[in-house]
Amino acid sequence: MSRRREHPMAFTAPPEAVFAAFAGEDYWQAMMARYREHTQESEITAFTSGDDGIDVSFRQVLTRSELPGIVRKVIPVDMVIERHQHFTAFNAVNGTAAGHFEATVPRTPGRLDGTYALIGTSTGSRLVVTGRAKVSVPLVGGKLEDLVLESMKNLLTLEEAFTADWLAQHS
Repeated sequence: MSRRREHPMAFTAPPEAVFAAFAGEDYWQAMMARYREHTQESEITAFTSGDDGIDVSFRQVLTRSELPGIVRKVIPVDMVIERHQHFTAFNAVNGTAAGHFEATVPRTPGRLDGTYALIGTSTGSRLVVTGRAKVSVPLVGGKLEDLVLESMKNLLTLEEAFTADWLAQHS
């Protein structure tokens, strides 16, 4: 069984401005610089942006000492997180975009995946991220899934603040 969590992110910028930020590699490079304040090894491994949408992949390494105790019991080495995201092309007619993501940790029995929905609102835009965690470890899998989803929430809160700052500085 897996667990799901929805995380809405609100921006004062319209959806086309949010999408335009996502379409620029400089946005992602700046986000990696922000990540490095917390996780030294954070890098973009692939980026494309075009008529078919946006694809971005990045890799982060959390040293074993940074991991919670329950995770260290399951992962005896540094944790490498590989994240891949795809956003469809922006639909200018209705001001929306959609996408999906997955995050994997090689050599572990778990995964995180989900969807994105970018829509306009009366005050700007909203990006709704719905994540699903699955960890196949007897007895503690559910606790680890909750931990993964809580980490996702914390990460998305950081990304929401970063994106809001980015949009304010680059509009």
